[in-house]
Amino acid sequence: MSKVREMLARVPILVWFLLPTLIIVGVGVFFVSKSTIGKEEDSSKPAPVSKDVPGTQEFTIVSREHIASGTSGSGYNSDPPTSGPHWNGPASKGVYDKEFPDEQLIHNLEHGYILISYKPDVGDDVINKLKAIVLKNDWKIVMEPREKDDAKIVLAAWGRLLKMNDLDENTVRDFINTYRNRGPEKTTEN
Repeated sequence: MSKVREMLARVPILVWFLLPTLIIVGVGVFFVSKSTIGKEEDSSKPAPVSKDVPGTQEFTIVSREHIASGTSGSGYNSDPPTSGPHWNGPASKGVYDKEFPDEQLIHNLEHGYILISYKPDVGDDVINKLKAIVLKNDWKIVMEPREKDDAKIVLAAWGRLLKMNDLDENTVRDFINTYRNRGPEKTTEN
């Protein structure tokens, strides 16, 4: 018995604290990694949300491939595209009176932006109401006219679209709050 006490007394006190700590950390890592195995997000689907905005369409993610700036992408499964081949440089946030190439805005969606586009003939009243929504909280939002839209107003996020022919300001705000920053690339830009 005295030999055991003598041997234990020779073990540095740091070891008495380090060994249990390593065991606890190891057990914790084991259980955390075990609980996430097989639960990886499906990259072919948009990020899940607790409650979808009614009327929103969800699309399979086509790709996240970067193509040379100025070239046309193809293989899109929505209009406007919500994923797929795109340019490396996104547009800056803001309200614009010009139309951007789809290939540029897809990169914004990948970063978690919301795109608000509208038919150019939608009317100043609608445009001004949309601008007011955006300017109140413009983080990760691009607003532009888009001639090719097949609805008066189109809201886009990574893998999602909502088309409206009549402006519903609450729905626009809900779409922004639900789907903003849900792209696969989490970025910190304003």
